[in-house]
Amino acid sequence: MFPGTHQPTLARLMDVASLRAQVHAANLANQNTPGYRAKAVAFEEAFHAALAAGGDAEAVEAEIIEPRVNAVSVDGNDVAPDYEVLAAAENAIRYNTYVALSRGEAKLIATAISGSP
Repeated sequence: MFPGTHQPTLARLMDVASLRAQVHAANLANQNTPGYRAKAVAFEEAFHAALAAGGDAEAVEAEIIEPRVNAVSVDGNDVAPDYEVLAAAENAIRYNTYVALSRGEAKLIATAISGSP
């Protein structure tokens, strides 16, 4: 890859968005499973901290956690379907944005190499 490109960072962000989509899908699939606890992906805080410290933000690993922020139903399940659907839609928008940015940067590099638009 060319020095100074954002491709590795965008690839990492797409990987995390993909993981997050899997977690939202699993939460929705288990919304009626007694005792199931909703999962979430922790990433942004560590990613931003690595960027602020000038560290290798691309090396930050996403972590699947149980945030336990939703009300627990009688059967012990705490999945909030409305939240999961909304969060999945937001995640899809982010993923598509990362893809568009990556394609745009790749197109700029190709143009710079070929010398024609």
